[in-house]
Amino acid sequence: MERSEEDERATSAGYDCWAASYDDQDPSTWLDEPFLLKHLHPFPGCRILDVGCGTGRYLRRLTASRYRIIGLDLSRKMLARAKHNLGSRTDICLVQASAATLPFKPFTFDRIMSGLVIDHMASAEQWFTEISSMLTTDGQAVVAAVHPDMQRLTGWDIDIQSAKDEAIHIPGHIHEVEHLLRAARDAGLTVVEMEEPRVTAAMLEHRPTWSSKMGRSALLLLALAKLGRDNSSPAKGLTPIPSGSC
Repeated sequence: MERSEEDERATSAGYDCWAASYDDQDPSTWLDEPFLLKHLHPFPGCRILDVGCGTGRYLRRLTASRYRIIGLDLSRKMLARAKHNLGSRTDICLVQASAATLPFKPFTFDRIMSGLVIDHMASAEQWFTEISSMLTTDGQAVVAAVHPDMQRLTGWDIDIQSAKDEAIHIPGHIHEVEHLLRAARDAGLTVVEMEEPRVTAAMLEHRPTWSSKMGRSALLLLALAKLGRDNSSPAKGLTPIPSGSC
């Protein structure tokens, strides 16, 4: 995976430092969580991987004891928060590892979800290839990324102060929408649905400091499907987005 060890160390250290004060309930969650629940389509016994699970925000939205779930994150302290937030749930296994080189065998998961991880990856092509390789035939994935328009406004690196007033720097990368769509398709993933939700007035009521973001695309949300070799159409209920219409 095209990602320097230095960047990975900085990312791990940055999120470890940020973990205690990280806000996983800011208004941007109004945008990606409904999309995730609409498009994940898990079934009883479904094997689900959350790549970059952080504090367990997505994991908490999954019904307990119905699925076999792994949450993976690079940051030890973010995983500690996830463990605390998930309480006594025994259906979720938390793993500390890099999202760039997933430590699993190919075709292991029926569903993969990933929120705000690809923004830290230098190569979208290699990351989507990694995700695709982990999915079973006819597996599905839901991916959320910071929209490049928002990154151009706020910067693609993260530079903030921790709760202890420590400077935190987490390196990031900007990927244009068409670049991400092409990378997903080149990895054998069909783009079933795409959304580019914008910052709304209701969100500003909760975060007045976001006034400069009003009306701008906040996230890029992708619902993806890995079609079987012998299938010429998506799984039942899925309609792909034609390449020319994105």
